[in-house]
Amino acid sequence: MKRELNLRDLGSVGGGIVSKGLFLRSGKLSILTPKECTELCNKYGIKCVIDLRTPVESAEFPDPLPEGIEYLQIPLLNDAAVGITHETGSDPMTIVKNLRKHPEKLKAMMPDFKALYTDIVTDEYSRSQLDKAVWTLKDNASKGICTLFHCTAGKDRTGIVSMALLRSYGVSDEEIIKDYMRTNRNAFCPTLKKCLGVGLMTWNWDLVKTAYNSFMAQRELIVTALKEYRI
Repeated sequence: MKRELNLRDLGSVGGGIVSKGLFLRSGKLSILTPKECTELCNKYGIKCVIDLRTPVESAEFPDPLPEGIEYLQIPLLNDAAVGITHETGSDPMTIVKNLRKHPEKLKAMMPDFKALYTDIVTDEYSRSQLDKAVWTLKDNASKGICTLFHCTAGKDRTGIVSMALLRSYGVSDEEIIKDYMRTNRNAFCPTLKKCLGVGLMTWNWDLVKTAYNSFMAQRELIVTALKEYRI
């Protein structure tokens, strides 16, 4: 399976506290062909997919799911909250390409990730959506249903849902952080390619460094979410 998918089973976290084969986390499924997506669902027995992206993101890069898979959209953020519009689109490399001659605009569009992680677990809308996602995952698990949940890269929003879900089962913060940081095993090579692209398009080292930090998991971010999250 493609490394960029950032796919893993949460059943491997916490020494067996969470059962295997019930919770899969990943990045957007649109990088797969319909055939590959069908093979993925068959391989893992996926019966439900929870899309944590905003409506604009989902419409731009829809999941090519086979018939019979339940699709639920539970966005953790509003499009406006992260500066995503139909005009700019949601693909970061396309945005960089379109604004490559305006580095100041690109810098301004970069979210404050620490504030974003705090908002997702404390903002009234985002927190209600987070709770809904966790409840749905656990309800499906109680029925033996395997659910895959994802955002775009499978790092930030997916990481926070994983954090909340694992905490609800009593998994330690240390194990939650370890799972979060596992994203970098899959993200490193794709991130280097993206950073090379940013460098060639902009010739701006500050933007390259900003892009690297945006695409890679940062330990301090999940620690912030853990501190702010209240069950």
